[in-house]
Amino acid sequence: MAKSTLVLIHGSWHCPDHFDLLIPCLSRHGYESVAVSLPSTQSPEKPPKTLADDTAAVREAVLDELSQGNNVVVVAHSYGGCPANNALKGLDRKSRTAAGHDTAVNAIVFICAIPLPIGGTFIGVLGGKPHPLHDLSKSKDFAEVGPPGPGHYFYNDLPPESVQKYSAMIRPQAWIAYEGQTSYAAFVDIPSWYLYCEKDQALPPPAQRGIVQAAEAAGASMKTTSFESSHSPFLSMPEATAEFIVRATKEGV
Repeated sequence: MAKSTLVLIHGSWHCPDHFDLLIPCLSRHGYESVAVSLPSTQSPEKPPKTLADDTAAVREAVLDELSQGNNVVVVAHSYGGCPANNALKGLDRKSRTAAGHDTAVNAIVFICAIPLPIGGTFIGVLGGKPHPLHDLSKSKDFAEVGPPGPGHYFYNDLPPESVQKYSAMIRPQAWIAYEGQTSYAAFVDIPSWYLYCEKDQALPPPAQRGIVQAAEAAGASMKTTSFESSHSPFLSMPEATAEFIVRATKEGV
């Protein structure tokens, strides 16, 4: 069996550098990681990118690893669960084997993420309207993080210096990406794991559980674990998060 590469998908406002503590932990466990930069988390000086753009970026990164002879485990955080779950059609083990390939996506790990059933939209999960987290006061096309800011919503279990560091990396989020409709649900075909974050102030635990229930109603079978962490356990609990991902990777094989 070919080794697995971990393809990391960040959430809204974030970027690959937010995985800077997680990637070394995964490396110490013997796993290579590739962090995808979602186009919709971007400069507002450029036209807003869509869910389709994000989906294409995830699929390109995964196919690149598969073509190099590596299996893949996709690790998706927050909004990143939407394009990740939408991007993997035909890349599950059964489909890849039938097509004559040796490599496949063995598992998906969702970290307080938002994977959707077919036809779902991110804005639908929000009840069809922005939440206080979404500040559209400067532009209707790009959301910034609303008050009291990233430290409150994402990093409420990090020390002040870390809050400052990771808040400075935050970028605007194209709103149109939230309106895109999904066309595929990978969690039906690929073994999936979900990490509940019990101190999450961006996506509260009841909402996380509702997302998993909706996925299971759509045909998913998810194994779940809970951490007493904020929305960003890869920063506040990087080693524990790495161990969770490694367990899922081994079980996926």
